[in-house]
Amino acid sequence: MAQVGVTEARLAEEQLPEWVREVIRTAPEELVGVCYGEYPDVELPREDTFPKLLARMAEARGSYTALREKEHGIWRRITWRELLTHVRNLALGLRALGFKQGDKITLIGDNRPEWMYTFLGAEAAGGIPFGVYQDNLAEQLLPLIRNSDSTWIYCEDQEQTDKVLSILDELPQVEKIIVEDWTGMWRYRDNPKLISLREIEDMGAKMAEREPGLFSDMISRQSKDDVACFVTSSGTTGVPKCVILTYENLLFMGSAMRKIVPMGPRDDYFSFLPFAWIGEIMMVFSCGLTAGFRINFYEEPETVWRDFREIGPTIMFGPPRIWRDIVSQIQVKIADSGRLRRALFEKALQLAYKRVDMEFRREPAPTFLKLSNWLAYWLIFRPILDKVGLKRIRHAYTGGAQVSVDDFKFLRAIGVNIKQIYGQTEISGISCLHRDGDVDPWTAGKPLPGTVIAITRNGEIISKSRAVMRGYYDRPDSQDVRNGWLYSADSGMVDSKGHLVVVDRMSDIIVLQDGTRVPPQHIENRLKFSPYIREACILDHGRPYVTAILNIHPENVGKWAEDNNIPYTGYVDLSQKPQVYELLADVVRRVNRDLPAGMRIRKFTILYKEFHPDDDEITRTRKLRRGLIRERYKPVIDALYSDAGEVSFLGEVRYEDGRRDTINVTMKIVQVE
Repeated sequence: MAQVGVTEARLAEEQLPEWVREVIRTAPEELVGVCYGEYPDVELPREDTFPKLLARMAEARGSYTALREKEHGIWRRITWRELLTHVRNLALGLRALGFKQGDKITLIGDNRPEWMYTFLGAEAAGGIPFGVYQDNLAEQLLPLIRNSDSTWIYCEDQEQTDKVLSILDELPQVEKIIVEDWTGMWRYRDNPKLISLREIEDMGAKMAEREPGLFSDMISRQSKDDVACFVTSSGTTGVPKCVILTYENLLFMGSAMRKIVPMGPRDDYFSFLPFAWIGEIMMVFSCGLTAGFRINFYEEPETVWRDFREIGPTIMFGPPRIWRDIVSQIQVKIADSGRLRRALFEKALQLAYKRVDMEFRREPAPTFLKLSNWLAYWLIFRPILDKVGLKRIRHAYTGGAQVSVDDFKFLRAIGVNIKQIYGQTEISGISCLHRDGDVDPWTAGKPLPGTVIAITRNGEIISKSRAVMRGYYDRPDSQDVRNGWLYSADSGMVDSKGHLVVVDRMSDIIVLQDGTRVPPQHIENRLKFSPYIREACILDHGRPYVTAILNIHPENVGKWAEDNNIPYTGYVDLSQKPQVYELLADVVRRVNRDLPAGMRIRKFTILYKEFHPDDDEITRTRKLRRGLIRERYKPVIDALYSDAGEVSFLGEVRYEDGRRDTINVTMKIVQVE
């Protein structure tokens, strides 16, 4: 079935398939645009829960590799049968310790097979797992554990255990803390609430010997309507909420995505983004357990990119910041190469951009351009992709926020089949994505099969499918879901091709004094295409013009400073160098040239520190908390709209050893011509 964009006039004419008309009749308010997937029905697997899917995979592909983890420099292989054994033993061990149906367990730790064992084991035991970001501070963990009513906690190691123990007096409901890695924790053995993951597995193995059919009975009683897990919301407006997702929600999304994206046992996925993020949940569980591809885990956080390159994944999903880092790596490598290599790359890139632009316009490329791009890929681009681990990539996706159009075009030009995804935690991760042969850098593609996306009269994107959450566990009175429709709080429209165009968060759109509407993310993404800018915040409501607070990219700017013989002592000193201000002023000027006059940046300053999740300035997925930034840096923002040439600010800095200090820093205010 063709997918088309529907304008208000066509809605009135009802030129829609019957199943779509049935869906939009349930909309709580008037609609001005609709787009939809190929067909209404997406068949779920017969095994309608994650533990059942795992049991089927272990039976069908028992000796094949399910997981690989790097330990001591060697990739350790875990088969599907071994994975099931770990999950079975954990589920039975939890039951033996009194873990009950409906109990909640918070999981804190890096991406490890043991995290998966505990997640699936808790599900098999009838519980509800809830992953949280491992770099949360103790005070940030407290409301999450408390709001989820978690009575059990899994901690990867001493670092995470210490965080939990520091707030345990405020969590009287917690019964047990499961610790996976006991390195350096011999003094903790006397704490009655702490227990080893291995000890639980041993208890479960003994129970499996006594009652061999118990595990099968446990998972056979579960169904698609049961709660699979809690997942944190983005948290841009405060403490992240606990999103309730059922097995049906997650399996519908995974099954619909697999109808568009071919995945199978020969594919490799590299798991390095936090399991607390819905993107990792959907790839590892919703897609991994249905497609059966191999999931690979890094050795240490410091070795992620080295291990990533060794695996060379075939499927990848990541937020824009990951793709920005990859593009930045490539840009720096090219800048450091010899003059001839740099000239060859630039020439090949120019031709590749022509091909990509024709692809976006759906025009056939001439034979000469196809041949030159084929040669450029094999002789120039492919060796570069090998350096960053992308040589084997078949399908690459970006989501979580709108990726920079510049990054998107650059990656497609050098041979990365990157496509945009749109979705939210509340709709199990994905509601919209590009198809091969139908890619547009300015859109998020078309809805998944069985999904309808509509635009309300005030421009808000709403969605309906079987992937829409049951609700928020800690906010039962939320109105984000009405009559089955998920209200996104995002502003958007539907184009003539049936693609969804996401403008920005409705609350983030800036309206200047003259009424000009400015989408800040669009400008911020253009700025971050520069390898020298890590983060940007565009300001501000009700003002006469646009300004910006910028964060430098410390590694890239530091390398640039060294190459230009500019000494510096640290981040604060480097960020305030006059030469660095001029470097970023050139970036701002280039971005301004491509913006309408009313949206151009008139002034900017460079913040003396990076926006940081520990300071609540950005979320763990690196989304700006704009309200807090406006409040915290109000003197800086006011100075940007005055005649001042600089602003003094009493701020806080955080050192690598965790210490904090207060400094008085003077930041320049640069007016851009």
